[in-house]
Amino acid sequence: MKKITVVIPNFNGIQYVERCLDSLKRQTFSEFDVIFVDNGSVDGSRELTEEKYPWVRVIALAENTGFCKAVNIGIEATQTPYVVLLNNDTEAEPDFLLELYRGIERKKNAFSAAARMLQFHDRGKIDDAGNYYNCLGWAFALGKGKPEEKYKKERKIFASCGGAAIYRTELVKQLGGFDEDFFMYAEEEELSWRIKKRGEKIYNIPQAKIIHLEGATLEKQHDFNEKQFTFRINGTMTYFWKRYGREGIYQFYKFRALRYQRLKKIAEIQKKSDVSFQFETRLRCLLECFEKIMEKTEGEGKKNGRS
Repeated sequence: MKKITVVIPNFNGIQYVERCLDSLKRQTFSEFDVIFVDNGSVDGSRELTEEKYPWVRVIALAENTGFCKAVNIGIEATQTPYVVLLNNDTEAEPDFLLELYRGIERKKNAFSAAARMLQFHDRGKIDDAGNYYNCLGWAFALGKGKPEEKYKKERKIFASCGGAAIYRTELVKQLGGFDEDFFMYAEEEELSWRIKKRGEKIYNIPQAKIIHLEGATLEKQHDFNEKQFTFRINGTMTYFWKRYGREGIYQFYKFRALRYQRLKKIAEIQKKSDVSFQFETRLRCLLECFEKIMEKTEGEGKKNGRS
């Protein structure tokens, strides 16, 4: 029996999937299967995978269901003791799977273990060495943009980035997988919060390295990306709802709105019209997300059922 199933969610990733799957072919660890969950792609990436990589099992969905639904389908189809979630915009180092497997086998109390993710355009810098939540309400990646040499020690972390992490399959299934109220963003933190209440641990395994072209699915650019920002706000508000109920959503909205209003005013005083417009856009997106999630949760009590 194989030890690992690699689950790759995909949506219109034709420019990335060959690099990702070719890197899996070069793995020094051979006891793994691959499930490629396609979220209704229309760019030929599903067909390319089926034709060029017959050893990959493709599950084709009719529409884009988001990250959580796609990986849950892949996890449910997994029959191996471990499941690795892998973004399609990644390139795995040859020992990636071997080191993840060794790492979680060493950590008997581990629910999950995350890889050390390096930036695609500057491979000497960290993209993600573990996920955390800060007091401002944002999830953030440890070490982002810093030299990778500083993050070579194994450490406990709050959450694994679902773009390159291994999980104990049975435990994920017992938890019901990722919460599908999330489309993308903050779902890893919510899952980690649930498992930590049971006393399980999560680690970063720096020996397992992966290259990540961050945000490729969203065509991320260096400038402000409204689509990505909206996904992130929606994910964060959903996280606050799951943890603190509707009052948590309101407090997050109030804090972020005041901050963006203040920054917009500063930009206006400094006559930086482009920056002022950016914060005006952020305020609009924030309000739209707030109104939608409050409508969605209308009638609910102060606390969510999981709190």
